[in-house]
Amino acid sequence: MEIPVPYKVRFSAFDTWILVLTLLVFPVGGLLAFIRLASTHHHNKAKGRNLRLLGWAMVFSYISIMIILYLTYDTFGEEEQIDYLTSGIVLAIYWFLPTLIFFLVAHKLDKKFGTLLQVYQEAVVSMRLTSVEQIRSLSQTSAADVTRDLTFMFEEGLLPEGRIINGAVYIHQQAFDDYLNEEYDEEYDGEYDDEDSISDENGHGRPSGFHSPVSGQTSSPKTVECPGCGAKVFLGTDREKECEYCGNVVCA
Repeated sequence: MEIPVPYKVRFSAFDTWILVLTLLVFPVGGLLAFIRLASTHHHNKAKGRNLRLLGWAMVFSYISIMIILYLTYDTFGEEEQIDYLTSGIVLAIYWFLPTLIFFLVAHKLDKKFGTLLQVYQEAVVSMRLTSVEQIRSLSQTSAADVTRDLTFMFEEGLLPEGRIINGAVYIHQQAFDDYLNEEYDEEYDGEYDDEDSISDENGHGRPSGFHSPVSGQTSSPKTVECPGCGAKVFLGTDREKECEYCGNVVCA
């Protein structure tokens, strides 16, 4: 499974309610948004989401303020309209500058988090690292961050089903095999996704003679240990592949 960069964590139901409250009673919603940021911003997964939440809270607050401002007019003639529009433009200039900054910084943090998730995926799936300390050293983060981030990846299905116990990563073997087979299918489908390829019985555009790796037939994917550095190298249909860590050629 390819992890997108930037990786945007979805808003929770609580975040949605914060935005609704911001629109209806903007001081309360804004306060909750800042409390949300203060309580969760030390989590890598929450940093980009929190700033996006603040950005949208600012947008909804502006809408709420403009509605309240409109309701303060007894009449809404031409003079009042000009005054209303002028106030709205001036407020927007000052209001949306920090909002834009929130969104830009959030995008940068989402990109950083997506890249970090790719490092974790590489460490757990390709390199088969099982120690939180080893993964921490590779990702240049704290052990607590690694534990939280890997737990998040397990919950979101970004890694095979597993858990962390006493500083060690445990992954169910069957889940790991299914994960590798899924990656292999995606890679193979993309490689042969053209009109000239011969479709198999499932219509995936695979050449004739191919059998699903799940069935244990020919072209079965496997993971081989590199003789040079010991890293795990995933082999698809290729019988040999260059190790991306040390450059040695690994054969099936």
